[in-house]
Amino acid sequence: MKRFGVALLSTLALTSMFANLAGAQSGDIKVIINGVTQQYTQSPVISQNTTLVPLRGVFESLGAQVEWDSKAKKVTASKNNDTLALNVGSKLAYKNSAPVQLDAATQIQKGQVFVPLRFVSQSLGAKVNWDQTTRTVTISNQADGITTGDQSNSLSSKPFAAPVTKVTYDTYYNDSLTYDDAVKLAIADSTSVKTAETNIDQSGKIMKETGKDIKFVPAEAGDEAQDKAFKGYAQTNLNYEAAKKNLDMTKEGIEYNVKDLYNKLLQKQNAVKLAALNIEDAERKLKVVQIKRDNQMSSDYEVTQATNQLTQNHAALEKAKKDLDSAYVSLNQVIGYKPEQRYELKDKPVYSEFKDNVETKVSQVLTSSTAIWLSEQKVDLAELSLKLYNFNTPGNTPYEAQQLDVEKAQYATEGTKRQLEEAVRTIYNNIKGLESQYSQIQAGLVSARSAADMTKKQFDVGLATELQVYEANLKVTTAEQQAEDIVTNIDTLKMAFDKPWAMKGASSEASQ
Repeated sequence: MKRFGVALLSTLALTSMFANLAGAQSGDIKVIINGVTQQYTQSPVISQNTTLVPLRGVFESLGAQVEWDSKAKKVTASKNNDTLALNVGSKLAYKNSAPVQLDAATQIQKGQVFVPLRFVSQSLGAKVNWDQTTRTVTISNQADGITTGDQSNSLSSKPFAAPVTKVTYDTYYNDSLTYDDAVKLAIADSTSVKTAETNIDQSGKIMKETGKDIKFVPAEAGDEAQDKAFKGYAQTNLNYEAAKKNLDMTKEGIEYNVKDLYNKLLQKQNAVKLAALNIEDAERKLKVVQIKRDNQMSSDYEVTQATNQLTQNHAALEKAKKDLDSAYVSLNQVIGYKPEQRYELKDKPVYSEFKDNVETKVSQVLTSSTAIWLSEQKVDLAELSLKLYNFNTPGNTPYEAQQLDVEKAQYATEGTKRQLEEAVRTIYNNIKGLESQYSQIQAGLVSARSAADMTKKQFDVGLATELQVYEANLKVTTAEQQAEDIVTNIDTLKMAFDKPWAMKGASSEASQ
């Protein structure tokens, strides 16, 4: 089957030569309030053409008091007789109970609430200016011709005693975290994403510069200088297109990495809960065996064994807690939180039968993989070099050697396809294996719950002990948490099955 071919490369080259190049803006946004340059651990950002600023830092600098309700995710700011209220994720704010429409929804980034810049002027009556060239926000609430002492009826603040306002990123303790928010935080904090965005800008500029000397698309070997220039431009064009795809693949790798860490954290939380229940179980058993020994119904050896079991369970709990702390630190490192920051995970995977067809997925992956696309483009470049080969140029690489370059590129493409196909099939089999385990646990749960109900009824009529009731319930809880762990593993594998190349991207991101 013929690939995109030289004709496609030519088309891409000519169209990309005149395209508007996309590049990430570099440099932090500077904020000046009443003539004083501010410093924040989280700089203002531009999202969907809207400038967002850290609410607490800006509002307090303008004289407002700010309060944060972590449960309701609500911010309240007040100054004199004015009260402002905002809910994270909403595009509607309230000033003295009157609604104010925002340019963009409020959002949390690294524990800080960000609001659209224009809201500062809407709510506080301050003068706001945005200089695109210098990327500077200038805010002032000191009216012209009015001294500070004459501003008692406005929201303007007194001159600062200190030259700088510092805000830590955990000003708002985000006591819960969704998977989607974790992904947004990770992408915003990723140096790999920033590097990929810079590579797009850089390769785009190089492509534009090398395209200046292209006067026509050569159909075959001819003018050596033009042939060389076009081959060089074809390479820079590929670099530019690959840089854009690499950014997408980097983000997909982050999404997978966050999913993996988020789900592992859920599992570690389950492990701590179960370890605590096992300690209570061991304590109950120790108490029973001690009573039996005191009544000469058991030996000191049995008491020693029960005591040792309790000690082991305490050690297991301590290990589970350390593993949980490590899981928090791993996720916090990726999303830019402090190592000690803790929060509730809001998203817990729910089991659903995996019905994807492995053959269909293999076909989809082989046609949508960035790695395969890049490998095929290298084949096209090698074929282009062969087509434009000039036999009259002294010192040229032998023609037969360049033919081998084409073959090597083709082998590399086939190897990439095989690796991805094998990954898809392996992930599919792993998911199906976990589903079988889940079904077995669910069958066991039916029996365990039935046994727990029966034990409770026996206890109510004096035919079972409190310890037996506890142990029956513990078996139910243990099976339930085993099932939850399997569901989280399946959830992670489903993402890998959808985009198997993301696992490699996640490994690259984690090694940065």
